Amino acid sequence: MSGDRIRERKDYGTIGIVLTLTLLMFGEVSSFAQIVEPSAEALTELDERIRTHLKQNNIPGGLVALASRGHIVYLKTYGMSNVELSVPVTDKTVFEIGSISKQFSSVAVMLLVQEGKLDLDAKIHKYLPYLPGEWLGVTVRQLLNHTSGIPDYEEIRSYDVYRFRMTPEEVIKIAHSRPLDFVPGTGWYYSNTGYFLLSMIIERVEGRSLGKVMDSRIFKPLGMDDTRMADPEKIVKNRAAGYWIDKVGRLINRNPTETSSTLGAGGLLTSVYDLVKWDKMLYENEFLSAESKSTMWKPTILPNGENTWYGLGWDVGLYKGFVSQSHGGQVAGFRAKFSRFPDQDAAVIIFFNRYLVETEVVESAVLETFMSNLR
Repeated sequence: MSGDRIRERKDYGTIGIVLTLTLLMFGEVSSFAQIVEPSAEALTELDERIRTHLKQNNIPGGLVALASRGHIVYLKTYGMSNVELSVPVTDKTVFEIGSISKQFSSVAVMLLVQEGKLDLDAKIHKYLPYLPGEWLGVTVRQLLNHTSGIPDYEEIRSYDVYRFRMTPEEVIKIAHSRPLDFVPGTGWYYSNTGYFLLSMIIERVEGRSLGKVMDSRIFKPLGMDDTRMADPEKIVKNRAAGYWIDKVGRLINRNPTETSSTLGAGGLLTSVYDLVKWDKMLYENEFLSAESKSTMWKPTILPNGENTWYGLGWDVGLYKGFVSQSHGGQVAGFRAKFSRFPDQDAAVIIFFNRYLVETEVVESAVLETFMSNLR
């Protein structure tokens, strides 16, 4: 679940929801640092660039938004949420977000750390004593920042692993089929296994399933009513279908992600409105302390001095000289990106319901349109 070809057809996205709230609320938006009011020509050009990307990459549907501290500045939808049933994407469509889920797992961990129930530098065997002996010495922090050396079960089994029901024992067995990638703490390699194990630790400390922990500890308190584990058996209102393409470029269906096969590594689905609430919370200190956020967004430095540009569940670094906190998400039928620019009070949200496509072209287009100093 890494962190990063539409056929000619009528675009129902424009006929559907178009929320260019910029045009309705610039009296308020003008006070947001660095966000500018685009001209009508600039907005038209942005729309054309996004449409071109979707068409060239056979992306059935998508949603693109810019938010600022809980306010939606720009939101536009494109194409089909469900191709077979001719359901257009709307502002209420719920998408799988893949590895963006990792930041929610990270926050769940930090809440437990704040309460003294979990120690970032404790060995993982303290919480899961039955793990393979070869993983002795790995810490909770190393799972969070991908320095554990524990192999990535997704890499071993491919994205198809998320289509099947898996037991924790099966996931551990897959990861344990390969030796450690490096001595824990000495290198960096993206590993979904780390976040699967973190999910198990959260469940062990809380004494209940990850879904229930997330719902009661995060989603309900923040009013994130559309966010939940992407259980394929559940009836989820406004859920988008996921797609891929076959060898000749035709769209094909993809199964929804099985909760048991991914847990907190990439098992969530959400809406744009919920991610805007999530972004707003991250500017405040009532829910998550300033100390916890500082720890979460501090880039990991390896013993050799190399900067990994990864914190605890977040890519952290600079985008054209500006501080960025972000993460991409990808599962078998979806691609997503959530990027925060805290000094500019801005966040970009991108959802696509197609596997293996880029979001960077669209993200750059949005930033060039709305951010005066990011052109």
